Amino acid sequence: MPEMAAEAIVEALGDAGLDWRDVQAVVAGAYLWNAQHEGLFALLSGAPIVALMGQTGIPVVNCTNASATGTTLLREACLTVAAGAHDVVVAVAADKSAGGLFTPLSNDTRFDEDYIRWVTTGAVNPAYWAMECRRRMHELGTTEEDLALAKVVTSGPAKRNPKARYRREFTIEEVLGSAPVADPLRLLEICATSDGAAAVIVAAGDVARRMSARPVWVDAVALASRDFGDPSIRTPTLSAYARAGVPSLSEAHNCMAELIRRSEIGPDDLDVIELPDNSSWHYLTYLDIILGAFGARPGAAEALLREGATDPMTGRVPVGPGGGASGSGEAVLAQGLLQVHELVTQLRGAGGDRQVPGPLRRGLAMTYGYLGNNAGCVLAV
Repeated sequence: MPEMAAEAIVEALGDAGLDWRDVQAVVAGAYLWNAQHEGLFALLSGAPIVALMGQTGIPVVNCTNASATGTTLLREACLTVAAGAHDVVVAVAADKSAGGLFTPLSNDTRFDEDYIRWVTTGAVNPAYWAMECRRRMHELGTTEEDLALAKVVTSGPAKRNPKARYRREFTIEEVLGSAPVADPLRLLEICATSDGAAAVIVAAGDVARRMSARPVWVDAVALASRDFGDPSIRTPTLSAYARAGVPSLSEAHNCMAELIRRSEIGPDDLDVIELPDNSSWHYLTYLDIILGAFGARPGAAEALLREGATDPMTGRVPVGPGGGASGSGEAVLAQGLLQVHELVTQLRGAGGDRQVPGPLRRGLAMTYGYLGNNAGCVLAV
C-alpha cells in the first residue's frame, strides 16, 4: 500500500511541476481493510509513505473516515493551507481490499458491533443497500430497468478512462442477466471491492497561480454526520430510531447544505457531478439528494436517467464522466481523491474521448462513509 501511495504522489508532483522537497505537510488515509495484516503501518500510514518518498522532517497526519476518507483528507489539507500553516500539502490515500464482500475488521465478540452483526445475521453490505433500494422502489416507483440503466450509463465513460479497472460498456440485457446478489441488486449493479491509491496537491492561491495559468480552485469542501432520528438502517446496526421530519441519509443532506452555503452555488452552476455509485441504488439516491438540495422532487434522478439527461457526454446534468466506482471499483480510502482527480481532469478539458462538452466551470463530488458520515467538495476554474 505505501508503494501505491508513493506512485500516486509522484504522478501528482509531476502534474504540478513540483519536487518532493516542495511539499510542506502530508495528510494520509489510515489503511482500513488490511489493518490486521500491516498492523502499525496501517494505522500510521503516512510514516511508511514518507519513508519511501524521502524523510524531510515535515508533519504527517493520519486519519480515516471509511469511504469518506479521501474527501476528508482534502478538507484537512485545505484547512491547513487556509490557516496559513503551510503552502503546499499532499493529501494521499491507498487501500487494498481484503477480497470479495467486506468483512469485519476484528473478531471482538464484546465491543465490535460489525463483528456481532456478521455473527448474528451474516448481512453483507449489499444487503443493507438492497433493503433501502426496495423501499425506494416502493415509494418512488424505481424499476429494475432503472437500476440496470445506471450501470449502463456509467460503463460508457469507464470504457474510455485509462484509470478505470473495468473498461467495458454494458447493455441493459447484460446487467439484468447478471447474478443476483441481494434482491433486487445484481452483480453488475454493485461496485467491486478494489485496490488503489490517489493523491492531490493543495496549494495556497499565490503558489497555485505560479504553478498554473488556470488553476483549479476549491470553492467548498464539507464534512457532515447524520441527525438523530434518521430512518435509514446503517451498517453495522440492525435498527434505527426514526423520527418524523428527519430525512434518510441525513448526513448527505447536511453535507449538501454546507457545500451550498460555502460555495453559494445554484441549480444551474454545476457542470459535472461525481457520485458515490457503490451500487445503482446509490447512484439514484445520491443524485436525488444533490438535486433535492436545489428543490427537485424525490424521484427526479430516475426521470433524468430515463430521458438521458445524466449521460456524461450528452446529458444536461453530466454524471460520472470517469465511470465512477462502478468502473474503478472501490479502494475505500482513495475513492474521494479519485473523484477529485476526475473533476480536475474534466475542468481542465483534459478528459480526451470522455471529456464532458464545455466549457466547464464547476464540478461537485460526494462520498459517503461508514456509520453515517459524508464528505463532498465543489471545485471551480
